[in-house]
Amino acid sequence: SHGSHLQPVVFKPGTISKLAKVETEPGRMTLERDVTLATLYEIPAILILRHQSGPQTAEVHIHMLNGPGQAPVRSHILRLNLTGRFAINVVDDLILVHHQASKTSQVYDISLSDESDGTVTYHKSVTLPRSLKPTTLPVPGLVEPQSHECELYSPNWVVFQPNIVIDAKLGCLWHIKLCLTTLCSQITDLALCTQLALKRTTGKSVLLQLLLDHILLPKPSLFKLQESFNHINSVYRIWAEAEIQMQTASPVSAPPPSKPPAPPRVLISQSDIYYNILQKLMNNDEHLQNLEWALTCYITSLSEYCIPTELLLNELLIKTLVQRHKFTALMQLLQYGIVADSKPLACLLLSLGNLHPSASQLAMDMLVRLSANEEIQEVLISQGQLLSAFKFSQETATPRKFLQAAENLKDPILFHSMLYCFRSNHQYDNSFLQDERLHSFIKHYRTLFPEKAIGDR
Repeated sequence: SHGSHLQPVVFKPGTISKLAKVETEPGRMTLERDVTLATLYEIPAILILRHQSGPQTAEVHIHMLNGPGQAPVRSHILRLNLTGRFAINVVDDLILVHHQASKTSQVYDISLSDESDGTVTYHKSVTLPRSLKPTTLPVPGLVEPQSHECELYSPNWVVFQPNIVIDAKLGCLWHIKLCLTTLCSQITDLALCTQLALKRTTGKSVLLQLLLDHILLPKPSLFKLQESFNHINSVYRIWAEAEIQMQTASPVSAPPPSKPPAPPRVLISQSDIYYNILQKLMNNDEHLQNLEWALTCYITSLSEYCIPTELLLNELLIKTLVQRHKFTALMQLLQYGIVADSKPLACLLLSLGNLHPSASQLAMDMLVRLSANEEIQEVLISQGQLLSAFKFSQETATPRKFLQAAENLKDPILFHSMLYCFRSNHQYDNSFLQDERLHSFIKHYRTLFPEKAIGDR
């Protein structure tokens, strides 16, 4: 139970292996209660509480068994900023350090980036020290049952891993559970909360609600919102790449693929953001500004991580910007490729043309970039710009479609011009001989211009 070195031993089916020794504290004996064995993010770890001499406060040194041959490597140090007697629990990969004198607990997450010297990362508590939730025991009474409030951080407490606390005097055993919502409410940094929630088993619903609450603030921090979306999309991108890698065919000579990677604890897709956050903002005109901010930040983050934006989000962004008359912003998003070109989006912009004339032009520009010549032709015809449509697609123009549109517009000059274009082009002149349906247009021409011969050029 006393010593300055620990000898880790690994038991596997059929084998027992000794690992390199771990030095606990030079020149000082280490008590058994100061050493904790735990599993952090699926990696075995040794946590050693070190009581510093002089004015320095205590620290917890964490040796991860992930070196060559599972050799222990000191990778993390938790700065407690306190002295006295401590106990350690691990809940959902969060390290809880209980301090008896102050009757508080501190929470640490070794997955968070912090100060580092290149080998060891130094962590501080993610929030201020807080007490565990009080608990009571029912006590039989003469008239009615009473309750006895249990003493927290009692000297009679005995701690077992991962999350068990026993009060030997009371004869009670408790399991410590994490209330992630309460923990996040104590952290003002949205990006830090996002990183914390992404690693927790119950973090998805908490994180989505956290983002919604932040977006609904009168003046939300867009920088922190963007940073949070970046953390979310970084996890999604890594998962998507792993999925693609597993589905990619490999040569016969290649070694068999390893087992599929475990999915992340919290995976937030574009559908999750749409239905849990954006849809709740759509139904209230007072939140249009907040909706625009959220959409712009999220789609920008998707673009940074090269994740294709789903049509649902692009459509919502365009509708929101048009509603708020932000056509300059919409034009910039389209020009810089934040909103990807697609035919459905172009059709949406065309339908919004009655709200602002620039929407139609943005749609036409998008169709040109997509080389959607047939769609451009249809749009120009529907707008009555028959000559422009004919010039745009002379080789693929259909005489009957153009002449019918010209006849419907009841513009004799336009009808004359369209018929002249087709009759003067040898590629289409034979169509009038082969397609009897075009004869009706010649008859219509004669009724409009009886003094002109149909063969006139």
